[in-house]
Amino acid sequence: MAIFQSIICLIACHGGAANHFAVFAKALEEQGHTVEIYATGPAIKKFQQHHITNIHMFSLEEGDTNEEVAARIAAKCAKAAIVITDVGHAFAICLQDALLKNAPKSLKIAYYDNPESYVPGGYSAIASKVMQKAQKSLFANANLAKLPIYETPSKQVPLQDADKIGLGYYPASQGEKIAEKRDTTYSAMRRRFFMDTKLQDTGQKILVYTGGNNTEYFEKAFPAFLQYIADLPNKQDMKNILIVLQQHPGAKAKNIDRKLLEDWMQQNGSIPQFCISSMSTDDALVIADAALYYQTSMAPQFVIAGIPTVQVGHEIYQDVLVKNQLCVCVNSGKDFAGALESLQKKPVAGSLFAVKQGLGMRDDWAEVLKNLAK
Repeated sequence: MAIFQSIICLIACHGGAANHFAVFAKALEEQGHTVEIYATGPAIKKFQQHHITNIHMFSLEEGDTNEEVAARIAAKCAKAAIVITDVGHAFAICLQDALLKNAPKSLKIAYYDNPESYVPGGYSAIASKVMQKAQKSLFANANLAKLPIYETPSKQVPLQDADKIGLGYYPASQGEKIAEKRDTTYSAMRRRFFMDTKLQDTGQKILVYTGGNNTEYFEKAFPAFLQYIADLPNKQDMKNILIVLQQHPGAKAKNIDRKLLEDWMQQNGSIPQFCISSMSTDDALVIADAALYYQTSMAPQFVIAGIPTVQVGHEIYQDVLVKNQLCVCVNSGKDFAGALESLQKKPVAGSLFAVKQGLGMRDDWAEVLKNLAK
C-alpha cells in the first residue's frame, strides 16, 4: 500500500526541540513525506550536528519585526499538511497567529519537548500561549497528554484532552552513547581536557555543572549553588574537587553565570577549583565524576549515562529524577557536603527503567508521527 505523501514543516528556535525535530525529519522522510525545516539561533547548529543542511534559516535580530518574519514563514508553509512549531520561544506565539491567517488549511501543532508538566524560567508561560493558539499539542513525554500542564506552579493551561497527543520520544540514545564513551575513552578525554585547560591533573574529581539560560537560573539557582559552596562546614573537603561550568549555549552571549562565578572566586578564593568549559556537553559528561544541575531536559541523560547526579538550587524542582529518587537533592552547604560523600555510588538498580517510564517513552513514536501525517 502506498504511503500518503504530504508536506510537513518543522519550525524551531530552540536547540532542544531542534534535536528532536532532526530525528523526526528523517523518520518522516523515510515514510515518504517531504519535510521542510525552518530554524534560527541555536536550532540551526543542532540541525547541522545531525547532518541536516537543507535548512531555511531566518533571523529574529535584523530589521523586520517578529510578526513580519512570522508572516513570511507562514506563507511558505501554506501548502503543508502539518506545521509543527516548538513552544519555548515567544516567536512561536507570533508564528501560530501567522499560520492561522496564512496557512489556514494546515494542521497547526505545538510541540512541547520538555519532559516536565511545569518548567520554571519562562518556558511554561510562553508554552501556554503557543499551545492555546495551536490546534493540537504534541508532547514528547507521552504521560503529559493525560496530565495537567501548568503555566505557573498553580495555574493550569486550559487544554482539551482531545487536543493533546502523547508522542513518547526522548533522545535516550544520546545518554547511551555517553555511557559507551565513558567506558572506552574516559582516560584519553580526561588527558585532553587537562591539556586544553592547562590545569594540572592531581586526580581530582570533576563535577560538571550544566547551566541554564533563564531568569530563575541566573538570579536564584546558580547564586544558591555558589552560596552553598561558600557555606560548606569544612571547605577543605573541596580541595580535591574541580567544578566545570558547562554553560547553556544560549547563555554564552551575555555570560551572566560566568561573571557571577568570577565574582564569587574573587571573594572566596581558589577552593574549590573552577573552570569554564570549552568542550561540548557530551564530551564534558564523559569525564564527569558527577553531574550537577538545577533544571534541564538533559537531566535524564545523566542517569542513562550512569553518572551520579546532584540537583542543586534554591528549591527542589520536582522533575523525573527527583520524583523517582534517582538523584541527590541539595539545598544547603551541609547537604552539598553530604552529596560529595555519595559520589562513588552508582545509580540505583532499575534506574534506567524508571527514567524511561517517567519520560513517557514509547517504542512506536514514529508510528504516532505517521498517523498524524495521515
